[in-house]
Amino acid sequence: MHDDTAAAVQARLARRAAEQAGLATDQLWWQYFELGGEVGALEIEAYLHECLQLPSGHRDLITCAVNELAGGTTAARAPFSWELQGSRGDAGSPGTGRRPGPGPLS
Repeated sequence: MHDDTAAAVQARLARRAAEQAGLATDQLWWQYFELGGEVGALEIEAYLHECLQLPSGHRDLITCAVNELAGGTTAARAPFSWELQGSRGDAGSPGTGRRPGPGPLS
């Protein structure tokens, strides 16, 4: 799956999971910030509504925040970028998506 497509799908699924879990943007932003995130609540809101693209590192921190606040319920789980990259829509075989590595957010 192309990164722009994966980013849009990831944003949509993160928004859906946050809505299912009843999470407010400020709750999500605070959890994201505690995980080391650097963008503001307005940017997170714009990302969740697919009005702003963020690098995969920030998207994955938002996903982590959603999943942690949702309490790990599968009904309200958002996918990480490497899970989408390794999906059937990817040019490679399943499971070949990039996994996060050490270093700054990209």
